[in-house]
Amino acid sequence: MPNPLREAVKQRFYPFAESRGFARIKSTNSLFTEFRKDTGEATYVFEIQWDKYHRPYFVLNFSQAEATLVGSRTKQGRLQRKRGGSLSCWFNLRKPLREVIKTGRLKYAPEEVVEQVISCFPEMEAWWASGAEGPHVYCI
Repeated sequence: MPNPLREAVKQRFYPFAESRGFARIKSTNSLFTEFRKDTGEATYVFEIQWDKYHRPYFVLNFSQAEATLVGSRTKQGRLQRKRGGSLSCWFNLRKPLREVIKTGRLKYAPEEVVEQVISCFPEMEAWWASGAEGPHVYCI
Protein backbone atom coordinates (compact mmCIF):
# COMPACT_ATOMS: atom_id res chain seq x y z
CA MET A 1 0.00 0.00 0.00
CA PRO A 2 1.50 3.37 -0.99
CA ASN A 3 2.47 5.80 1.74
CA PRO A 4 1.42 9.34 0.66
CA LEU A 5 3.71 10.98 3.25
CA ARG A 6 6.72 9.01 2.05
CA GLU A 7 5.93 9.96 -1.56
CA ALA A 8 5.60 13.65 -0.61
CA VAL A 9 8.99 13.50 1.17
CA LYS A 10 10.59 11.99 -1.95
CA GLN A 11 8.99 14.52 -4.28
CA ARG A 12 9.60 17.71 -2.29
CA PHE A 13 12.15 17.14 0.50
CA TYR A 14 14.80 15.14 -1.40
CA PRO A 15 15.29 17.93 -3.99
CA PHE A 16 15.33 20.51 -1.17
CA ALA A 17 18.12 18.62 0.66
CA GLU A 18 20.07 18.21 -2.57
CA SER A 19 19.75 21.96 -3.23
CA ARG A 20 21.49 22.51 0.16
CA GLY A 21 24.49 20.49 -1.01
CA PHE A 22 23.56 17.06 0.37
CA ALA A 23 23.91 13.88 -1.67
CA ARG A 24 21.57 10.99 -1.10
CA ILE A 25 23.37 7.76 -0.24
CA LYS A 26 22.02 4.44 -1.49
CA SER A 27 20.47 2.49 1.37
CA THR A 28 19.88 -1.21 1.85
CA ASN A 29 17.22 -0.57 4.52
CA SER A 30 13.87 0.94 3.51
CA LEU A 31 13.46 2.52 6.97
CA PHE A 32 16.48 4.84 6.53
CA THR A 33 17.49 7.27 3.80
CA GLU A 34 20.88 8.91 4.34
CA PHE A 35 22.13 12.26 3.06
CA ARG A 36 25.73 13.45 3.36
CA LYS A 37 27.70 16.66 2.75
CA ASP A 38 31.48 16.85 3.09
CA THR A 39 33.03 20.31 3.34
CA GLY A 40 36.61 19.20 3.95
CA GLU A 41 36.51 20.55 7.51
CA ALA A 42 33.53 18.48 8.58
CA THR A 43 31.13 15.87 7.31
CA TYR A 44 27.43 16.59 7.85
CA VAL A 45 25.09 13.62 7.78
CA PHE A 46 21.39 13.21 8.32
CA GLU A 47 19.08 10.32 7.76
CA ILE A 48 15.35 10.10 7.47
CA GLN A 49 14.23 7.35 9.84
CA TRP A 50 10.75 5.95 9.22
CA ASP A 51 8.65 4.17 11.82
CA LYS A 52 9.56 0.48 11.99
CA TYR A 53 5.90 -0.53 11.69
CA HIS A 54 5.57 1.49 8.45
CA ARG A 55 3.20 4.04 9.96
CA PRO A 56 3.52 7.58 8.53
CA TYR A 57 5.98 8.83 11.17
CA PHE A 58 9.55 9.94 10.57
CA VAL A 59 12.40 11.84 12.19
CA LEU A 60 15.70 13.24 10.93
CA ASN A 61 18.71 11.90 12.82
CA PHE A 62 21.75 14.08 12.22
CA SER A 63 25.42 14.09 13.08
CA GLN A 64 28.59 15.97 12.41
CA ALA A 65 32.05 14.47 12.33
CA GLU A 66 34.92 16.92 12.64
CA ALA A 67 38.54 16.11 11.97
CA THR A 68 40.76 16.88 14.96
CA LEU A 69 44.41 16.30 15.76
CA VAL A 70 43.49 13.24 17.83
CA GLY A 71 40.98 11.73 15.40
CA SER A 72 37.38 12.57 14.78
CA ARG A 73 34.70 13.86 17.12
CA THR A 74 31.04 13.16 16.42
CA LYS A 75 28.06 15.14 17.66
CA GLN A 76 24.49 14.01 17.04
CA GLY A 77 20.85 14.90 17.51
CA ARG A 78 17.37 14.76 16.00
CA LEU A 79 15.19 17.16 14.09
CA GLN A 80 11.54 16.49 14.89
CA ARG A 81 8.17 18.18 15.27
CA LYS A 82 8.83 18.94 18.94
CA ARG A 83 11.42 18.08 21.57
CA GLY A 84 11.19 14.83 23.45
CA GLY A 85 11.94 11.17 23.05
CA SER A 86 8.55 9.68 22.22
CA LEU A 87 7.14 8.76 18.82
CA SER A 88 4.53 11.53 19.18
CA CYS A 89 7.38 14.02 18.75
CA TRP A 90 8.22 12.72 15.27
CA PHE A 91 6.89 14.35 12.10
CA ASN A 92 3.58 12.73 11.20
CA LEU A 93 0.13 13.37 9.78
CA ARG A 94 -1.72 13.64 13.11
CA LYS A 95 -2.34 17.17 14.31
CA PRO A 96 -1.81 18.16 17.94
CA LEU A 97 -5.11 18.66 19.80
CA ARG A 98 -4.74 22.44 19.86
CA GLU A 99 -4.53 22.54 16.06
CA VAL A 100 -7.42 20.09 15.67
CA ILE A 101 -9.60 22.44 17.70
CA LYS A 102 -8.36 25.49 15.79
CA THR A 103 -8.73 24.02 12.28
CA GLY A 104 -11.41 21.36 12.69
CA ARG A 105 -9.15 18.86 10.85
CA LEU A 106 -7.58 15.78 12.46
CA LYS A 107 -4.70 15.38 10.02
CA TYR A 108 -2.20 17.37 8.02
CA ALA A 109 -1.91 16.85 4.29
CA PRO A 110 1.39 15.10 3.47
CA GLU A 111 2.64 18.25 1.73
CA GLU A 112 2.04 20.27 4.92
CA VAL A 113 4.26 17.89 6.89
CA VAL A 114 7.02 18.22 4.30
CA GLU A 115 6.77 22.01 4.55
CA GLN A 116 7.14 21.71 8.35
CA VAL A 117 10.37 19.74 7.90
CA ILE A 118 11.71 22.23 5.37
CA SER A 119 10.89 25.16 7.67
CA CYS A 120 12.70 23.41 10.58
CA PHE A 121 15.77 22.44 8.53
CA PRO A 122 17.64 25.71 9.27
CA GLU A 123 17.58 24.74 12.98
CA MET A 124 19.62 21.66 12.14
CA GLU A 125 22.06 23.77 10.12
CA ALA A 126 22.31 26.25 13.01
CA TRP A 127 23.09 23.39 15.37
CA TRP A 128 25.88 22.28 13.06
CA ALA A 129 27.22 25.84 12.88
CA SER A 130 27.02 26.87 16.53
CA GLY A 131 25.50 24.09 18.65
CA ALA A 132 22.32 26.15 19.13
CA GLU A 133 19.34 23.97 20.00
CA GLY A 134 16.15 25.24 18.41
CA PRO A 135 12.65 24.16 19.41
CA HIS A 136 12.74 21.24 16.96
CA VAL A 137 16.24 19.96 17.80
CA TYR A 138 16.54 17.15 20.31
CA CYS A 139 20.05 16.15 21.32
CA ILE A 140 20.43 12.45 22.02
